[in-house]
Order: sequence, then structure tokens, then C-alpha cells
Amino acid sequence: MEKRNTKEVILQESLNLFSIHGFEGVSVRDIAKAVGIKESSLYKHYQNKQAIFDSIISEMMIRYDNLSHNMGIPQGESSEAAKQYNNISEDALIQMSQGLFHFFLKDEYASKFRRMLTIEQFRNPAASRTYTQIFIDGALDFQCSLFAEFITLGTFLEGDPYTMALQFYAPIFLLLNKYDHHPEKEEEAIEHVTQHVKQFNKIYHSRGK
Repeated sequence: MEKRNTKEVILQESLNLFSIHGFEGVSVRDIAKAVGIKESSLYKHYQNKQAIFDSIISEMMIRYDNLSHNMGIPQGESSEAAKQYNNISEDALIQMSQGLFHFFLKDEYASKFRRMLTIEQFRNPAASRTYTQIFIDGALDFQCSLFAEFITLGTFLEGDPYTMALQFYAPIFLLLNKYDHHPEKEEEAIEHVTQHVKQFNKIYHSRGK
């Protein structure tokens, strides 16, 4: 029988509990019980509950970076990313949008991570900052910079890039929250994302690809 990695199991069980009860609603004892070890044994792997929380965030960033790399999503500063996006077809952009949406909606780790931060953002300042950076300001700021570069390159029509970012991202964020409650409607959700990207591209793209 393959020996389990206790440290990874602790991380996974902690995420399971945090995504349901929030960080503040879970004790180290609860985590140890879910893992099937003594509380004292847990401290051999993590100094405290905050260390577990921090490791969950780090693991999420690694998973997201790996997904982005595997999907061929442009990386780097917005100016460099814009040049790469500029050579991507609409179909490729749709596939990327679908892949990212599916990841945060259906991936077991990513979906629980998002729910954990959604619950905890109102009780934990660190969680609130992380939630805002990943799912609100971070996403909007990057897209705003990206669209500003598109305008400069002549790929997009003239307009306010932050408003464009809101118009692109808000529907996707809303759909994530809507279909959290209807996992059986995954195909419907993906179709909405597809039509949204097509419509957005139709409105702002200055030339066909």
C-alpha cells in the first residue's frame, strides 16, 4: 500500500473544512480529527493553523501558474502579454476563457479555495486581502492594463480600459457565483462564457482576426 503524504492530506482536509466553515470556524483539533491523527502530530508538519492557511494559498498559486502555462496563457507584464494576446484568434481566446472558468468552477482545489476566501473575507483581514487581490482588484487591474495596451496597439477601439475590464470580468465573476449552486449545469455555464467573450470581442475589437 502506498504511504500517504500526511502534510498534503492535512492541507487538503483543512481546505475542505475551511471551504465549509471558514478559517475561524475550524480548529486545529478539527483538522487533526479529519486527517485521522493526533493534534500534537499535526504540529510536526505545520506550526499553527495560519501556517496551513498560508500553505493553501501558496499551493493555489502554484496550481494556477501550472494551469496558465499548460493552457498557453500569455505571461509577464501587461505590455508583453498584450503583444502575445494580439496574435491569438478568437477561438483560442474562447478556449482560454472556458478553461479558466472551468478551473475555478469545477476543479476540486480551486473551487474550494474560492469558497473558503468568499466565506472568510469578512472575518479575516488576510483572507480579505487575498480574495480582493485574486478575484477583484488583481483581475481588474491586469485586464485594465491589458485593454489599455490593446487600445494603444489599435486592436481595440478607443474607450476607457477600466470600464472595459469591468464589462469583461463582471459577467464571468457573476456566472461563477451563479453556477456554484448548479454544478449540474456546467455546459450551460460554459456556453454563457463563450457567448459573452464573442459579444465582448464584437463590441471592442477594431478588426477581424
